[in-house]
Amino acid sequence: MTIDAQQEKEFYDHAYATHLAAEEGALACNREILERQFDTPTDPMYERRKLYKGVLDALLKNLPHCRNVLDYGCGTGEWGVMMACEGASVSLLDLSPVGVEIGLRRAKASGVADRVRGFAQDAGDLNCFADGEFDLIYASAALHHTMKYSNALSELLRVLKPAGLLVLAEGYGNNLLLNKARRIRAAISHEPVEAGEGIIFSTRDVEILRSHMAHVEITPLNLFAMAKRLFRGRFDSRGVQATMFFLETIDTVILRAAPFLKRYCGELIVVATK
Repeated sequence: MTIDAQQEKEFYDHAYATHLAAEEGALACNREILERQFDTPTDPMYERRKLYKGVLDALLKNLPHCRNVLDYGCGTGEWGVMMACEGASVSLLDLSPVGVEIGLRRAKASGVADRVRGFAQDAGDLNCFADGEFDLIYASAALHHTMKYSNALSELLRVLKPAGLLVLAEGYGNNLLLNKARRIRAAISHEPVEAGEGIIFSTRDVEILRSHMAHVEITPLNLFAMAKRLFRGRFDSRGVQATMFFLETIDTVILRAAPFLKRYCGELIVVATK
């Protein structure tokens, strides 16, 4: 099923609206808060902690040299506000005006409202930004949503300055068995099509990036450990934690011994230089 930008906007407006009632203090975000979330089994971010810890390392390594930053597909703005807390001037971009509103409230709660702007805009037309405006663009599970819209990639590249950095956190879609399992889990969970499980970043998309960027470095993560999807909402169980430790250890051993299997992992970090 194909969805359009309006359907996607309405879906995420509704999904993000649950944050509107949050007290200001609960919206605050910075590096330390994110790190605690990654390590808290009951937090939704825990499921992708390896992915997010890798992304955080990549961002913190480059932020001192990248002061003008775009949080592309910002959701409710956690990552953008974190980067503002590290000293960057940040623009939050999302199709959902509700998400952007929450991101701006989050910036105020975190004491960085003066360094954060918000834009509710279709990724296919970023006329709100100048050519080469950003030193760094970060997208968390967003580019696979926007690449289906015409001009989205060309607009993203237009607003990234020469030698600028693009950092992505994405699902990785080369593994046909894993893709099938994703669809089955989504169907069993009655997950709406707008959640994007049917559109997954793949090697084809990496090659498209390589054709436009001077350098693209990829870090695939989680092969057998993608079984974590089966345990969603139960990571506080000691049995689940032991199972995940075992699967992650198996991944480390197998991927070190057979690096060619990395293309079948389920998650991906991309760091690309224009």
